[in-house]
Amino acid sequence: MKTEEQPRIPFAPPVYIRSTMDCLSSLGIRPSTVLSNAGLAWQDLCDGQHMVDFEVFRRFVAYAIRCSGEPDLGLIAGSMLQPYHTPVGIGAVTSDNLGHGLRFLCRHARLIFGRLEFSLHNGPRWSTLTVKPIVPLCETHVFVMQTIVGAHCRLLEAILGRPADELALGLPYPRPAGNDLPCLRYVRKVSFDQDCLSLELPVELLRSPSIAADAKAFSEAEQLCQKMESELVHGAFVQRVRRALLERLAANPDAGELARELGISARALVRRLAEVGLTYTEIKDELRRTHAAWHLRHTELSIEGIAAQLGYADPTNFTRKFKDWYLVAPSKMRQAMRVASP
Repeated sequence: MKTEEQPRIPFAPPVYIRSTMDCLSSLGIRPSTVLSNAGLAWQDLCDGQHMVDFEVFRRFVAYAIRCSGEPDLGLIAGSMLQPYHTPVGIGAVTSDNLGHGLRFLCRHARLIFGRLEFSLHNGPRWSTLTVKPIVPLCETHVFVMQTIVGAHCRLLEAILGRPADELALGLPYPRPAGNDLPCLRYVRKVSFDQDCLSLELPVELLRSPSIAADAKAFSEAEQLCQKMESELVHGAFVQRVRRALLERLAANPDAGELARELGISARALVRRLAEVGLTYTEIKDELRRTHAAWHLRHTELSIEGIAAQLGYADPTNFTRKFKDWYLVAPSKMRQAMRVASP
């Protein structure tokens, strides 16, 4: 009997997967093995706007936990997730104060966790951030909840400049047997078997200023989040453009050439991207930027070879653009990545 095909549900952003991959690498596990067993390739993790389907995510989590032998892998991986890896995290960290940052997070959380609902409730003494799945998470439930806890502990520390030892957690799963989690050593209280994930803080703590408050950086992050949310409405077409351009990036096609590949006019391509506040040049620039860093970290290609892969005929132009993106030469970034990798 033919089994019914599972529906494709975009679920996890690549940064979420990459954080877990970094965690597995630190445990001595070959990332490529985990990816291949999940049906993923390194290229799938390059485009920050391309969400990994839920069924693929399920296979990835199952194999990652089995390989590591670590039931709390989600908590460890989440604590390694840098807030600055997403516009949502950047906006939260550069907000005026903690309360502003948490409200920003709840407002734009679907850009990271599209199948979860975040809400912030302030009472007379306590402020509670709750997280509820809007679709069943199946066997990934504990992993996802743990990752959110680890990532939020890291976020609170980035905003406050210290561990948030006032934090009380409500976890929606049973207490693990004989488990002492060093990642939660600063937490004031942990309760298990709760109805949903909750993070509780004293309400006065929300007035604490962010140590990284930056009005300009916050405004830029907010604009980018709004643009990304607009893309969600027209996501299918934008993703189609991204994937087509990614396949042809080395040839450096202009808008007219890519439009012909997609079977539409160049004018229609430009107009439909403009409807979501995007330009063809912006999409190409973002793909080049993310792929440049990925090639430096995960391949042995020379700088000239990376430039060619990204469609630069002159490596000097690539190096100049890379310095604009990251404020450092590509060779220097590769050295820094290799020093940090162990």
